[in-house]
Amino acid sequence: MKTKKIVADSMPLALKMVRQQLGDNAIIVNTKAIKTGGVFGLFAKQKFEVTAYSMEKEDVIVEPKFSLELKTKLEKNNLERGETNNSVFHKKPQELYNFYSQPTAVPEKQAPLPSQPLEKENPLLNELSSMRKMMMTFMMNDQHANNLPSGLAKSVNSLKKQGVDEEVVEHIVGCILKKYESMIDMADDVIENEISTVVKEIIEKRVPKSNMVNESTRMINVIGPTGVGKTTTIAKLATEQVLKQKRRVAMITTDVYRIAAVEQLKTYAGILNVPLEVVRTSDELGKALTKLAYYDLIYMDTTGRNYKEVKYRESINEFLNHPLESDNYLVLSLTTKFEDMQLLLNEFMESPIRKLILTKFDETTSYGSILNIAYKYPFQLAYITNGQSVPEDITAIDATLLTGYLLGKEK
Repeated sequence: MKTKKIVADSMPLALKMVRQQLGDNAIIVNTKAIKTGGVFGLFAKQKFEVTAYSMEKEDVIVEPKFSLELKTKLEKNNLERGETNNSVFHKKPQELYNFYSQPTAVPEKQAPLPSQPLEKENPLLNELSSMRKMMMTFMMNDQHANNLPSGLAKSVNSLKKQGVDEEVVEHIVGCILKKYESMIDMADDVIENEISTVVKEIIEKRVPKSNMVNESTRMINVIGPTGVGKTTTIAKLATEQVLKQKRRVAMITTDVYRIAAVEQLKTYAGILNVPLEVVRTSDELGKALTKLAYYDLIYMDTTGRNYKEVKYRESINEFLNHPLESDNYLVLSLTTKFEDMQLLLNEFMESPIRKLILTKFDETTSYGSILNIAYKYPFQLAYITNGQSVPEDITAIDATLLTGYLLGKEK
C-alpha cells in the first residue's frame, strides 16, 4: 500500500497530483483546507491537503470496491455512447457532472441500521460523497465549465465575478446537491432560485432582527481603520437618534491625530445641537463621561489607525474599557480587498466588537466580500452606507436585495 499527503494551492490541482502520483484508482482518505507560511499567524496562505493511498500487488493496482462501482457505471454510460475510455479523470466536465450528480447507490450488504447514523455505517457513501464534492470543484474551475447546466454555470460565474470566495461557492453548490442529489433534469430557473435561497439564508443569519438601540445602552463606540468613513457614519447614526427617537445625544472623539476629523465632527454636532468632547487619554475619557452623565446616548469616534499592529489595538481597548453599557461597531469599507478585511477581522475576533458597518456600497460594483464575511465570521452585519448624505445614506442590510446584486439580478 502506498500512502501520500499532497498539498496544493487548489483542490483541482491536488486532485490532479493524486492521479499523477498514485494513479487513477487512488483512494481519497481525507481532504481539508490548511494555512501555511506567514509570520505569527499573519499573511498565511490557504492551501488544500489531500491524503490518499493506492494498493499495489505484483505491479498491478488492486481496484477498491468503490472504484469498481464507479467503473461499472461509466462502462454502462460509455457503451450507450460508444466510448471505451473508463478513466474518470479523462472525462469531460459535462460527463463528470452527469456522473457525479447521480444519487449514490448504497450496496445492500453495507446498508446502515435504521437506528444508527448513515455516515458511521457507510464509509463507502462518505467516500463517494467526498469524490463528488471534489469533482464539483474541478468542474467549477475547469475552463469548460460552461458545459454545465446553464442555470448553475450562470449563478456560479456571477458569484465568482462578485468576488465570492471559492470555499463559499462550493458550500452553496453542495447545499443544492445535498438537497436534490442530482441537478441534471432541473430547469435553469429552478437551479437559480435554489442558489438564491442558499445565498439569502447565509446573509440573513448575520443580519440582526432590529438595529434599534436598547434603552439600557448608553454608549456607541465606532472603531475602524483610516478612511473608511467613521465620522460621517456617526453623524448618520446620531441624527437618527436625535430627530426620530428624540434622545438626548452627545459625542466624543479620540481622533486628535487628524484635525479635519475633529472639525468635521464639530460641524455635525453644531447642526444637531449636541455637545462634543475631545479626549486624548483614557483618564480624560472618564472625566468626559462624568460631564455627559445626564445624556441618553453618547457616540464615540475613535482614532483611525492601522489596527493590524498590536499597539494600536491595545490603545483602542483602553478607550473601550469604560463602565457604561455599550454597543461596539467595526467599520469596514467595501472598496477594501477581502484579504485585507480578513486580517482585520481576525485581529478583532477576541475583542468586544460584535457588529459591523460596511461603508461605500455606492463606490464599488463588487459585493462578494459581504457574503464571505457572513459565511466565515460570527459578526452581525448591522448597516450599509451608500453615500455621503446625512442622514439618508445608511440602511440596514436587505438580504433579498443583496442576493440580487450577487447573482446579477440587480444593477
